Amino acid sequence: MELFTIKKCFNCPNRVVDLDKLESELRKVMVEKDFNSRLGSRVESAKPMHHQMFHIALAGCPNSCSQPQIKDFGVQGQSVPELNGDCKQCEACIEACPEGAVSLGRRGVLINTSKCLNCGQCIRACPTGALVEGKVGCRILAGGKLGRHPRLASELAPIASENEAADNLDQCIELFLNEGRPGERFGSLLERTGWVPKR
Repeated sequence: MELFTIKKCFNCPNRVVDLDKLESELRKVMVEKDFNSRLGSRVESAKPMHHQMFHIALAGCPNSCSQPQIKDFGVQGQSVPELNGDCKQCEACIEACPEGAVSLGRRGVLINTSKCLNCGQCIRACPTGALVEGKVGCRILAGGKLGRHPRLASELAPIASENEAADNLDQCIELFLNEGRPGERFGSLLERTGWVPKR
């Protein structure tokens, strides 16, 4: 009996990370943890209900079509823009940014990091290569849920590698299987324990 789901967006022109490879790595964690057998011993019905399963969502970009903010464990692709050369001040990046995070200063492009969602649209729009990917990775989220007591997922890491994402999932699964109460959602467990991942 399968007691976890992995949902991902597909064919997205905005994705900044390889979700197929990431899905494979995260599925490997679930298999190595013997998740289905270990959780199955606590599920009494042959057909588990939605809230009895562990839900994982992978989003290739900050648009988050697969809804990682409301899943037990979520990943959101990130492409951090960085200035790497002479800006010609054409303003293509400013027009491309849906958040209004890009502006021009005296020396070229300025990125407002409090507004920037790291979607990479400004990088793709730059015709001169002055804007490049400084860092590419995944934002790691955990503990999201809907239902009677909804909760948006908490950020575990602002930008992480695939290996770090797999390590975070490994830690989350160990916590869930060892400390979780029957029927308890992962978000409720995080609230109850105040757990944060080891770095």
